[in-house]
Amino acid sequence: MSNPINDKDSSPPTSNRFPDIEKPARYDDDSPRPEPGHRAVSADKLARKLSARQVQMIAIGGTIGTGLFLGTGNSLATGGPASMLIGYAIVGAIVFITMLSLGEMAAFLPVAGSFYDAFGFALTWNYWFNDAVSTASDLVALQLVLQYWTTKFPGWGLSLIFWVLLILANIVTVRIYGELEYWLSLLKVITIIIFIILGIAVNCGANTEHHYIGGHNWFIGDAPFVGGIGGFASVFVTAAFAYGGTESIAITAGETKDPARTMPKVVRNVFWRILLFYILSILILGLNIPYTTPDLDSKDTRTSPFTLVFQMAGSTAAGSFINAVIMTSVLSAANHALFAGTRLLYTLAVERHAPKFFGALNKNQIPWIAVLATSAISILCFGASFIGAGQLWTWLQK
Repeated sequence: MSNPINDKDSSPPTSNRFPDIEKPARYDDDSPRPEPGHRAVSADKLARKLSARQVQMIAIGGTIGTGLFLGTGNSLATGGPASMLIGYAIVGAIVFITMLSLGEMAAFLPVAGSFYDAFGFALTWNYWFNDAVSTASDLVALQLVLQYWTTKFPGWGLSLIFWVLLILANIVTVRIYGELEYWLSLLKVITIIIFIILGIAVNCGANTEHHYIGGHNWFIGDAPFVGGIGGFASVFVTAAFAYGGTESIAITAGETKDPARTMPKVVRNVFWRILLFYILSILILGLNIPYTTPDLDSKDTRTSPFTLVFQMAGSTAAGSFINAVIMTSVLSAANHALFAGTRLLYTLAVERHAPKFFGALNKNQIPWIAVLATSAISILCFGASFIGAGQLWTWLQK
């Protein structure tokens, strides 16, 4: 008697947790194939064209954006330096533990989707909505960034220009997304490394007042814990937003060359990313910038803690430099959010949890209808013309 599990002519068992098993996946590289007698899940039809170089850099700096560059000012003003450091450390630990588990699953089943049917249905829809709104939030943030240089150019016009560019970058081929994200992420990584070195120098006396700062700002007024338990709790909102998107690196597994080798390396690098780019940056900000700094919670580039540290070093163009970096960071975060949201909607379609047409692929194996549908949510950014960019960004962030 033939074994129904190994018989290629037999239909899959009804208890299979991947009910949408259809055609074998197309493999364009040497990534691991399904074992004999097994078939690939239908979500595995995307082109594996993201290189290890691109995925590594996306993991390191892909989702660093306004939450870190602008949101930290609000955290410092409402919670103080100690609350900010502890809050970001706690959220960072949660993110890292989550990534260890997620990385193991992504390496075992490298597709751009969820892992369990019922739970995956609810979680994937929630994540798609989160990524779609995040794209809109980042496009609104561009309007805030533009206000640093001029208020004459309509903010919705800038959002419209980059909205079209993001759609083009994500709808043509995944290679364009990967290369664009690589260079934008590299710029952010270099900027934060420069900031850390400069911040240490400023704290040790290389500032415009030529005095040693040390831990003085941790002992002024109500510091290091400002606002009590309420101030401490408020930090978690901004911290969660700043770390948001880290877990979506697993979605790239579905389009990564040799994911079984690449994904474990990527996940291990998340620890150093959290330690270097978040915890160390937060520590330096808390040491150098008093929580009593005026307008620190305004989410304005002029009062961004990163800008203030550069100004303390005597840089006359600090604001413009940080503003330019923030703009590229916002574009990078929006690019990554649109990519992740598109793949989630595609997965929902192929698993029959969303209309089937969202799973349509173009000749480069890009789910182009899903790209258009996800980016359509970003039409919210044009509401900033009536509500105000700052207020709308705050709503979308929460």
